[in-house]
Amino acid sequence: MEIPEKGQMSSEYLALADERVNYSLAGYGQPEDYGYNFKEWVSPYTKGAHQLGGIAIVLQDWSSHDGLEHKVDQSVQEYGRTISLKTNLRLEELLKRVFSVGIKDVYATNVFPFIKPDGISTHIPLRLIKQVASKFVAKELQLAKPKIILALGNAAHYGLIKSGIECIHVPHPAARIGSIDQHEKRWIKSLKQKGII
Repeated sequence: MEIPEKGQMSSEYLALADERVNYSLAGYGQPEDYGYNFKEWVSPYTKGAHQLGGIAIVLQDWSSHDGLEHKVDQSVQEYGRTISLKTNLRLEELLKRVFSVGIKDVYATNVFPFIKPDGISTHIPLRLIKQVASKFVAKELQLAKPKIILALGNAAHYGLIKSGIECIHVPHPAARIGSIDQHEKRWIKSLKQKGII
């Protein structure tokens, strides 16, 4: 896998990333609080997926306290995600099946790039998703200039819609709707309804 270059990002993007690093949200952390260095990224996920002008993928949140409380994972530091996580493996497979691309070939971010307390399933209040999406992801997507924006799951869709961003709502790869084939069918149905394929 190619190591992505951060030098592609504009000064406007780097300023937005700096704003994220310095943003305080009571009860929520920053990746840097856990020993990671993603200061040049709005969402760490984007480090391994920042192709401009094509497909944008917006996931819910990046990580949780329980997921990061152990030592820094060098693979996560390098790629901005846990490559072996089932969600990421499924997303990689869905992108290949539906668009014939991989994660590194799209622009991927999180509607909520902060670290939530407790575990991976911890709920984030919708008011916070709306607040953070308006402040960060809306501006980020303006800079990325995607042709297609996919909102993976309900929280990402809510954050984008409330921020005035037109997107296509598809099931999150971790959604319990069945096999990868079922996910693919749902993605294709959503894309056809919007006239994309």
